[in-house]
Amino acid sequence: MKRCLAFVSLLWLLCLNTTVAFSQTPSETFRQYHLLMQVRGQEITSICMMNLQPDQSVVGTVVNEFGVKAFDFTYSQGRAKVLNVVGPLNKWYIRKVLRKDFTFLLKNLWSGQDLTEKKRTLTHQPDGTVTLRNDRFKISYTFTPMETPTNETD
Repeated sequence: MKRCLAFVSLLWLLCLNTTVAFSQTPSETFRQYHLLMQVRGQEITSICMMNLQPDQSVVGTVVNEFGVKAFDFTYSQGRAKVLNVVGPLNKWYIRKVLRKDFTFLLKNLWSGQDLTEKKRTLTHQPDGTVTLRNDRFKISYTFTPMETPTNETD
């Protein structure tokens, strides 16, 4: 019972923080994506939230749908950093792959062009979906934009 209460409290806190962050930042600088990671036939779904800074840097986090944070990331001056990685993923080689994949992704995410560099391929769909494929490690990241809530006044 205590576990369930802690889980619900964590989920409520995450939703509250997301709402506060969304209400304080303009829609051009705060982005939310459904993230589907496919790793060697296994699928992991999550939500990726990014805050774009005026100096072209990015601060973001990846959480699963239950509110458990997988990792945080930052991007500035052409390089990504992966921070606060959850226990099972907190291995130097996993952090290195995530860092390089997110560096390539965030460098080219808003360009609108399909790119191929070494073993990575980035494709853009007309609906805004972006797919990054790492052929070396057989990892695919699919970022689908989430609908942003609108403030309706009646």
